[in-house]
Amino acid sequence: MWDHRAELRFELGTLTAAQLNNTPKAEREFILFNRLEKVGSQSMTKLLGHLGELHGYVTYRNEIPPAKKIVYNYEEEKAFAEELLELEEPSAYVEHTNWINFTEHDMPRPIYINLVRHPIQKVISAYYYQRHPMIYANSLLRNPNKPTEKKEFFERSFNDCVRQRIAPECVFDPHLPYNGDWRRFTLHLCGNQNVCTHFNSEMATQIAKLHVEKEYAVVGSWEDTNITLAVLEAYIPRFFADATNQYYSHQEKFMINSTPHDSHLDEDVEAYLKQQFAYEIELYHFCKQRLYKQYIAIRKQAEQGQEHSSAENKQK
Repeated sequence: MWDHRAELRFELGTLTAAQLNNTPKAEREFILFNRLEKVGSQSMTKLLGHLGELHGYVTYRNEIPPAKKIVYNYEEEKAFAEELLELEEPSAYVEHTNWINFTEHDMPRPIYINLVRHPIQKVISAYYYQRHPMIYANSLLRNPNKPTEKKEFFERSFNDCVRQRIAPECVFDPHLPYNGDWRRFTLHLCGNQNVCTHFNSEMATQIAKLHVEKEYAVVGSWEDTNITLAVLEAYIPRFFADATNQYYSHQEKFMINSTPHDSHLDEDVEAYLKQQFAYEIELYHFCKQRLYKQYIAIRKQAEQGQEHSSAENKQK
């Protein structure tokens, strides 16, 4: 009988940091943080900017357009990749955008990073974020033609919205080619293929997993702040050296863009969301598992280094 726990113990026992390190695959001293929405990406952007001042690199971020295409076609993706190629090195670039296959365009690969958050908590946060007075006012400034919402839009709870399927952002239908909830994360990790636009898709999820495993240096999470910072320091030291110390020494700079909200889910709504987000949740757990493996590998490497150092001292 197959014992998955024994297999996992064996895998963890043989892990090395080098096996899980995609940074050497990069062909530029250039970080591409194609940030997901509502995962604390503003905090990571601020941290990159702060560390850049210490380590001698620039952090660029795009201007937020009133509207953006869901996916780029081949020529549009190539044009965007060429724009990124013009930026100086070392540097970091931040934008809400999909994964790009630079190799397909005969261009050097960047160092990919990202963040994740539990999909259901992410969508709750996004729902109330849209309804925050300041955020909503800013969205009207960016898009003056946007219709003004009525009082009910701001007062309706997430539970009621999902239960009644009233607004597009509360309908999670896998049969739609693109769901109104742009705050899911399969799309950004999957890329610009048409299959990536499908919500809660097994195929899109598997493509995203492949990219996370083979292309991304680190996909962290503020749910595990210390682990994420430690892994970033170990796997991308050129950009993230001393990240943990800097983060906690200047924490007020990085705790931004938070909109307090009620995260309670009624039982029927939670059951519905777990079903509709099944593949999104699977991808989330995959990213977290890889993060933990990276952390275990660097801890094991550090412990082995200490043991080796102790043995040498005893010989002396």
